[in-house]
Amino acid sequence: MDQNFNMSTLRFEYRITLAYLIIGVLWIIFSDRAINVVIADRELLTTAQTYKGWFYVLVTAVLFYLFLKKHLGHLRRTESELEEHRDKLQELVMEKTKDLDKAVKDLYGKNEVINRQNEELRQALRDLQETQAQLIQSDKMASLGVLTAGVAHEINNPLNYIAGGLSGLRSVMHEGNSKNERTDLFMDSISQGIERISSIVSGLNNFSRNSDNYDEVCNINEIMEHCLAIAGSQLTNSISVVRNYSDKPLTIRGNAGQLHQVFINVLLNAFQSIENKGTITINTSAEHNTALVKISDTGCGIDEDIMSKITDPFFTTKAPGEGTGLGLSITYNIVKKHKGILSFDSEPNTGTIVTIELPV
Repeated sequence: MDQNFNMSTLRFEYRITLAYLIIGVLWIIFSDRAINVVIADRELLTTAQTYKGWFYVLVTAVLFYLFLKKHLGHLRRTESELEEHRDKLQELVMEKTKDLDKAVKDLYGKNEVINRQNEELRQALRDLQETQAQLIQSDKMASLGVLTAGVAHEINNPLNYIAGGLSGLRSVMHEGNSKNERTDLFMDSISQGIERISSIVSGLNNFSRNSDNYDEVCNINEIMEHCLAIAGSQLTNSISVVRNYSDKPLTIRGNAGQLHQVFINVLLNAFQSIENKGTITINTSAEHNTALVKISDTGCGIDEDIMSKITDPFFTTKAPGEGTGLGLSITYNIVKKHKGILSFDSEPNTGTIVTIELPV
């Protein structure tokens, strides 16, 4: 620390007090000496001392007044300047706040525009994907319709020969009163095979129908049987199908060909979800003017994180080449066109329940 005494380093109140003490001491010392030299009379000396005191008080009061007036004036000017600066600063802050609010508002508006444009782009992408999926499906169904019609025609001709030959064989055996249990068993097997082929051909014809009519009378139970016949090749001995159909025929107004596609897509997914042994249960019923179809399986189930994506076009969890990701997307759109509801309830490694609600 600097040991040298420096007057300027002292605070203002210390400096003025020290100056007052120094002036007072000097005044007392030198004034007393001067008076003692000039005045010898004691009474006059006392009077002079009194006037000297009053003079000192008056002079110091004047000096203090001038000194304080100067400094207080400086303080008042400084305070006024500070007040003016504070007002200007407050105005500047308010102005900047308004600018900031405007910038935030503009930014918020731009974010809304960006968010709206992003949502419009996402919606356009979804619409494009759905349109692409519909075009692919329409093209596939048109080709399938031509192919199925040709196959059905080619199958029906020899099938009619077989049915006619079986009918003639029964007549000949009946006329000759020739009864043989093994022969009857063989003919019954042939008859069941003919019915099975006829059912498959009929299902294929209904499945491949390309019609925009949504006012057809559709028997849900019959359509389900056609779909089981078509998709029967996917069934293995380890997968059993339980049918719990409604007691009365369950009919709605809709598009039979498209409803075939709905049930086949759901059934194929159910078949493919079961790796080893499992069961597929089909329930149909009528509840509150609604045809209710539930197809449940004991397969691998669906993970919760992808549940919301399974009806998106081209979304699939299958290996490349094993699926296009259009099955459930097409199913969802068909059900929506029928003013119905498609919902899923699934647990991984437990199974899935697909519920289809269609207005009667």
